Amino acid sequence: MIVFLLLLSLFSPSWAKEPSPVKMTEVDMSPPEGFDDVYAKNARNVFVTWMSMPLDHFDPQNPTNFSMRYMFNEEFFGGNGYPIFIMAGGEWTIDHRWLLAGNMYEMARENKGFQVYTEHRYYGATQIFSNFTAENLRFLNIDQALADLAYFITEIKKQPRFAESEVIMYGGSYAANMVMWFKKRYPHLVVGTVASSGPILAKVDYPEYLEVVHEAFLLEGGEECIGHIKRGIDDTIAAMQTESGRRQLEQAYRLCEPPNYDDDYDLAVFAGLISWTFSTSVQQARPGSLLAVCNNFTDHTSYGSTPMEKIGGYIMITRQRESDQCWSTSYESFLNNYRATNNSRAWYYQTCTEYGYYQTAPTSGTVFDSLKWLNLDFYTDICKRVFDERFDVAYVENAAKRVNLIFGGLEPVVNNTINIHGYIDPWRALGVYKNDISETSPTYTVNRASHCFDMQGWLRTDTIEMTAVQQRARRLVTSWLSKPESETS
Repeated sequence: MIVFLLLLSLFSPSWAKEPSPVKMTEVDMSPPEGFDDVYAKNARNVFVTWMSMPLDHFDPQNPTNFSMRYMFNEEFFGGNGYPIFIMAGGEWTIDHRWLLAGNMYEMARENKGFQVYTEHRYYGATQIFSNFTAENLRFLNIDQALADLAYFITEIKKQPRFAESEVIMYGGSYAANMVMWFKKRYPHLVVGTVASSGPILAKVDYPEYLEVVHEAFLLEGGEECIGHIKRGIDDTIAAMQTESGRRQLEQAYRLCEPPNYDDDYDLAVFAGLISWTFSTSVQQARPGSLLAVCNNFTDHTSYGSTPMEKIGGYIMITRQRESDQCWSTSYESFLNNYRATNNSRAWYYQTCTEYGYYQTAPTSGTVFDSLKWLNLDFYTDICKRVFDERFDVAYVENAAKRVNLIFGGLEPVVNNTINIHGYIDPWRALGVYKNDISETSPTYTVNRASHCFDMQGWLRTDTIEMTAVQQRARRLVTSWLSKPESETS
């Protein structure tokens, strides 16, 4: 044992040069896959411009405006009266490539539509304040964001060519909530919406997220895969109990420095490094990708030798870190990501003041049950530390109740909304996925599909069921649209 510890010290975490902060699973709405040639060839079809937008739509005495960025592509536009397709931006920076490929692009092609991609206030280049203090962020909420879209549609339809155009809105993830709720609140402004992977139930304590992550690996990789993951996490928890085990843990996970094993928040960041990596794999999964991860756990060389080393190797490869980088699991370092003026801070503010969505450790027999430090105290302490002491558990729970009261939770009353979910999407548990919302608002839940799968264009990995749902959505959208007079005369 002495010889082993001496050898281990030669490969201590001091080898690492570049510390990497741990980040939660976040939606970045990466552009459609597999269309690089199309992007390069057709990028000139997308234009970027800005619209002046009221800061506060509900206070007519507040004259302050800001500039909202949006992009548009009119390559298919048939002229006066043809439809407008709007992709609603969520908690990310908008990317022009979504107007060059994907299922909304195909809808526009089939219906001679004008494409638009709007950027959400406070995200990307649509900045209002240079500093995201809690005071400055008070205008960041769903009511203002939906009013932005209503104002945008009203303004753009002042152009003669759009005066008679019908509007279809498409959104994924949080933006799926937006488009569904927009159809409910402003039904006169849109003919219909497509809501992809919308977690429409605001829920503060959300262990079901990791329960779906567990189920996804079980469905794709079977009991053997779950067994590998469980042994790796169990061995990690056991290693925390001894000094020699801790040194092995720090090496296996390539930690820059030992976490404070007496600090629950440090351990929560470390637990998150594990759980958020697995959830990222599931949230971004395509058919076959989780099986490939499971095969690497079975292989004796891909991720590491011992069960614990395999978890650490999987994290480094999945998060695309180089061999000379290490993880900083300090709670203070972790908080710094939410103290900067960026998309992450803006979105975390919305979780504190509207949605919760905190991915807590389950107690239902999953491989993640032992990561007990991922609890509401940890997630809401972030709210208090980086925004305002008022944002405690009770505050966040009351905020979530307000959202559910206004928009109906899992019983939204809305028509002409296509509601799409992937069965292995961890956000599926906060959406309506077992039944249609209404006669005119069908639900499609697709096996082996994950987050926002339908927004892509066709990929070779797609199942027949995935492709069929994309086609159904396009056909239904076409049935909602009236023919312009120029086409019927």
